[in-house]
Amino acid sequence: MTTPHYVVGAYASLPDDRGAQGEYYALLGTQPWIDGAELPFPGDLAAPGARAWLARRLPAHWHHNTMTLIPGTMQHVGRTPGFGLASPQEEGRLAAVRFAKDARDAIAALADARGANDIAYLEIHTAPTALADVDAMRRSLAGLLGWDWLGTRLVIEHCDRHIDGQTPEKGFLPIEEEIAIAQDAGIGITVNWGRSCVEGRDAALPETHVRAAADAGVLTGLMFSGAGPAASRYGYPWIDGHLPMASDEPVSWMDAARIADCTAAADVPTLAYLGAKVCVPPDADLDTRVAHLAHIHDAGLLKEAV
Repeated sequence: MTTPHYVVGAYASLPDDRGAQGEYYALLGTQPWIDGAELPFPGDLAAPGARAWLARRLPAHWHHNTMTLIPGTMQHVGRTPGFGLASPQEEGRLAAVRFAKDARDAIAALADARGANDIAYLEIHTAPTALADVDAMRRSLAGLLGWDWLGTRLVIEHCDRHIDGQTPEKGFLPIEEEIAIAQDAGIGITVNWGRSCVEGRDAALPETHVRAAADAGVLTGLMFSGAGPAASRYGYPWIDGHLPMASDEPVSWMDAARIADCTAAADVPTLAYLGAKVCVPPDADLDTRVAHLAHIHDAGLLKEAV
């Protein structure tokens, strides 16, 4: 195996209480297998006070964090369907470019607060839903790559593609087109297990996507979130709801064998980070929240043990 960094999307499993959130970050920081967090934008990164709180709570040795634009992107798409870096509507495309600029400024502000830029990758997306255009995405990306990112590298995170007749969760570009864009731009691709599973209603599709990006030389990240065909405490069937793995949520199709197979398929020199991002029961204690993430991490080691 290569030795990618391991990041956790802790925001999906944060407790509601602010004090408990600080305790949770501290507990995650004691786990030797965790190298950083996947941080949502805007989230705590947007407002100065919340960003200062986060800068103090993120463990000091976490220098390999990622930032994802998907929460804010979907908030904007919900209000303005033409919003997105891949929008053929120029107003919506430029609004998404400005949103990316806000993220860049937040990265700089967090770096000032911590004394170093600890955001290694920024995950961007080929929104909008059902309208995404390859040429528009290329124009947006060309502009973004001209900015000073203070060392942060851009990566396209694949979400479910738009499929006629199927209600999308995100409905962005197919991964084949995203791979071609990434190759031309010299950036990477991140695959999220659950989002690929939701796209195809197929537990084998995440590994197919991993192998496609790996074979193309652009696989940079692999994040594990679960998905499944039935309703659960986390939402409706086929929700992009970050379900835990099957041992912790039976509805989830993401089991230990599939995690191990995808991890093995991602064993390429370009892979920079692996990670887990799952929701948990709201009444879960802090140790249980960590355990849900650790189960995924440990499942990824199964192929090594064989």
